[in-house]
Amino acid sequence: MTITQRFSLLWRRFSPLEERLIAAVRGVLPTQAQVIFDAQVAAITLVQRHPNEICFYRRRSGNVDWSDVPSFPRTGEFRLADVGFRARGQKFKATLTSIGGHIFDFTILPSPKAIVFADWDGAPSTRLLSDPLTVDSASEPPPIPDSWHKFLARHHASDAGGWTLHNSATAYRIAFADGEFLVLAEREGPQFLLHRIEPPASTLLYLDSHDGTPEPVKGDILDVLRQPDNRNA
Repeated sequence: MTITQRFSLLWRRFSPLEERLIAAVRGVLPTQAQVIFDAQVAAITLVQRHPNEICFYRRRSGNVDWSDVPSFPRTGEFRLADVGFRARGQKFKATLTSIGGHIFDFTILPSPKAIVFADWDGAPSTRLLSDPLTVDSASEPPPIPDSWHKFLARHHASDAGGWTLHNSATAYRIAFADGEFLVLAEREGPQFLLHRIEPPASTLLYLDSHDGTPEPVKGDILDVLRQPDNRNA
């Protein structure tokens, strides 16, 4: 992205990448959902761009406020659609999440920073992942691996050396440069035990900080969690 392109984002609501992603998702929505989707897109006043995430907000008087904007009947957190595309010879995947009846963010892998203004290499491949018109307020269950389910059945937080252990109700997604992960456990500092969702991986991963690199867990999970935190020693 050039300096001129970067400055242009100060006065335009959506980047060319965002416009293409929004159009691709709209094309796979049911007709009734398109009307709601269009109203939500028109209401967006703030776009926050992170290395692997684009977040959409409707702000009024300094607060996030969607109260007068049409919402989807499905009000839980769920993945609405994903868009696969290529730009400058590289493959990308963007997943749009909806929370509280409104579109919230695109998670994009790998980081799209270099192709925000680039043309796509052909038409995208777009899939509808969830029907936003179904009346279901429950959040989409996260893909907890069987090994973690078994671990939670045998152990409690008191066994894990100060770690917070997450189950299907509290686990949450997080994106790093090399993929999308599910946080299964965390220890203040922070340290994380992760499950990679995209691209999929069967081995659990340990991350010692936000700036670190996830490493495969070798051996027993409990042994990893009981390791002393020596980073500030």
